[in-house]
Amino acid sequence: MNYRANQLLKLSFMIGTIADGIVAISWFMIATGSDIPNIMCGFKGSGPDYQYAMYIAALFMTGWTGILYWGWLKPNERKGLLLITAVLLLVSIIIEVLFYQNILGGIGFIIGIAARLLLIAKFSFSYYYSMKHQ
Repeated sequence: MNYRANQLLKLSFMIGTIADGIVAISWFMIATGSDIPNIMCGFKGSGPDYQYAMYIAALFMTGWTGILYWGWLKPNERKGLLLITAVLLLVSIIIEVLFYQNILGGIGFIIGIAARLLLIAKFSFSYYYSMKHQ
């Protein structure tokens, strides 16, 4: 594998690790009662049910942060994680648009969709570029 393709994969994994870590921290903050909007979609919920759901989501996001960091350690061998992540990001967008458009909206929602689309593009490009230059 050429050096550039490997560096692109490493960069994608690091960007994913940082992005997921930021989301996990913000979700833990919501779970502990911080009155902030959800960083992924701009939704601002309240109540113990929402806080508990955000706590569980934050745990899973923390796990995914670890998985992406693990991919960074051996990017060529684990590049498939980028494709899995891209697909899950796309599914999250589709589900939000289809089922939750009535409660989501505004600039936070648009920024969340745009950020996920950029991550999808970055992860997919890195994956396919590395496949081409094996």
